[in-house]
This record gives sequence, C-alpha cells and structure tokens, in this order.
Amino acid sequence: MRSKTLVFAFVAALALGLAIGACGGDDGPGATSTGDGYTEVVRQMLQSVTTDTAPDQLVELTRVIIPAGKGIASHTHPGPQVAVIVEGTLTYSVQQGSVQVMRDSWSASPKPETIAAGGAVDLRPGDSLVETPGMVHTAQNSGSTPVVIYLSSLFPEGAPPSSPIE
Repeated sequence: MRSKTLVFAFVAALALGLAIGACGGDDGPGATSTGDGYTEVVRQMLQSVTTDTAPDQLVELTRVIIPAGKGIASHTHPGPQVAVIVEGTLTYSVQQGSVQVMRDSWSASPKPETIAAGGAVDLRPGDSLVETPGMVHTAQNSGSTPVVIYLSSLFPEGAPPSSPIE
C-alpha cells in the first residue's frame, strides 16, 4: 500500500506542477483560455501509466473542461483523485462522504477545509481537493467562462473514471 501512496503522491505533485505552469505563464493579451471552444463537459487524457509498484492500478493525468452553464451529475470515483482548479469558478457539492479542500494550494499560505455531506463550496483557480473512493459529489459551472481542472487519479485498471449515481 505504501508504494501505491508514493506513486499517487508523485503524480499528484506532477499534476499540481502542470497546473501552476498553466496558470503562471505570461500569455500576453491575445492568449486563449485552455477551456475555450467547448460546448459540453470533456475529460481529456493527458497521460496514463501502470507500474510494478502499484499492480493492477492505473495512474492517470487528465484535464476536465466544464463550459459555462454546464455541470456534472452525481457520481463517484473508483479510486483516489487529486484535482486542482486552473480556470473559472466551480461550485462543488458533496452528497455523501467528505472532501478535503486546500485553498490557494500553490501559495505560501494554503488554507485547508473539510466539506462534509450536504455542503457546497465555490472553488477558484489555485484551489485543490482530494476525492476519496465512494464519496458522492456533483459540480456546476454557473459562471460565464469555462472551468478547467487538472486531475491526478489512481484507479483499478479497467475501471471507468466515474460512475453515475441514480
């Protein structure tokens, strides 16, 4: 189990590093948002790998884009997932379980929060969270710009990245 945790921690750090790079560059006045042009929610695979240190597990790095006015229905994940918001404001609601949120995760003074079942929180660029297997949650972009999220996941090989809750 320790080796799975180390692999997951490494990939989570990589995802956070990518997110910092995505937010911190000098894009200039004509820069285009990484979420522009999408009309439906999309999960883009950036990289995936299996490793001997986490047998039968798949480590994934993905980007999720939620266009303005769109949302994600109630769902759960088969393994742990670390997310960082890089664009937009996401309203995140916990229906079952709890989620650990870190405000301003890449700042010198990050602020931890726990959101319990029945709670909701607005997540902004720089906020991150840790989702655990089996927790049920939804997400909504009520803003006028896309929400872009980078995710690092450790899932059983062959499992879908999420399962809807009826």
